[in-house]
Amino acid sequence: MEDNLSSRFVSIGILGAPGCVGQNLIGKLLEHPEYRVIASYRSEHEIPARMRDERLVWRQVNLLDPASAQSFLEGVTVLVYLIHSLGAKNFEQLDIQLAHAAGSASQKAGIAKIIYLGGIVPEGRAASPHLMSRMKTGQALASHGIPVGEVRASILLDTCSASYLIVYYLAKRLPVMITPRWLNSLCAPIWLDDAARFIDALVERDIRGHEIFEIGGDVVRYRDLLSLCGKAIRGVPNVIVPVPLFAVNLSSLWIELITGIPNSIGMALAEGLKTDTIPSKNRFKEILGRDPVPLEKVLVDLAAKMGQRAH
Repeated sequence: MEDNLSSRFVSIGILGAPGCVGQNLIGKLLEHPEYRVIASYRSEHEIPARMRDERLVWRQVNLLDPASAQSFLEGVTVLVYLIHSLGAKNFEQLDIQLAHAAGSASQKAGIAKIIYLGGIVPEGRAASPHLMSRMKTGQALASHGIPVGEVRASILLDTCSASYLIVYYLAKRLPVMITPRWLNSLCAPIWLDDAARFIDALVERDIRGHEIFEIGGDVVRYRDLLSLCGKAIRGVPNVIVPVPLFAVNLSSLWIELITGIPNSIGMALAEGLKTDTIPSKNRFKEILGRDPVPLEKVLVDLAAKMGQRAH
């Protein structure tokens, strides 16, 4: 049956498909009747039970095994790369290793282009290890001679996003909070659904070389994002009291205590907040012909979803 589908549809591979972005993107891609999706998984329990479709094929893959990688890419025209090893102790090295493995396998398989979701890297300032890893992953993918469309996004907002869950639980559980002064840094949070729509739009776009697409929503300070999230939850903004001395490792422990997000992830994300992560050139409207959904509407809608979960 898979061979018949190969000849009738444009096949789009997704590495990192079971994750937050991957599951959202699969739904977007399947709205196109001419697409079929080849979705990766490492172990059976990762496959979402509700995600079943004639044009959705789940293939197990181990990128570090060249034969497995080649098997996954069989018949794929466009590859979407969503892998991020943030929870791993050596995530920086692992990210680069996996990206090179995917790029090499893609070059051998004749992939037309790769679309990669990374993060916004601050200009003129030292980026955190997390954001540097995102940038180097894009460079590694592009080093194998395949056109790469690199989507660089700020904070992704959705009920499955670790970045959003940190904001939500801090805002919900601490109506008054003492925060590091570096939470004055600017960010451009964007609804994950909008980011997935953007990636979907790049599937048909001609990409030449290594092309960067920075995207983001309303620009705010991170502390204001926390306060606006509190307003979306209870109708009253959080009171934020910044203090000058508040180490990143202390912040990550605090995040784990309040939100339940593992310390390793909290540390990586907290380090990324020490610098501004806003698009130097926001290409969202250029590609989709509209602005992203306004931040306050996104926060209200997501807070309502989180409230429904609690009941």
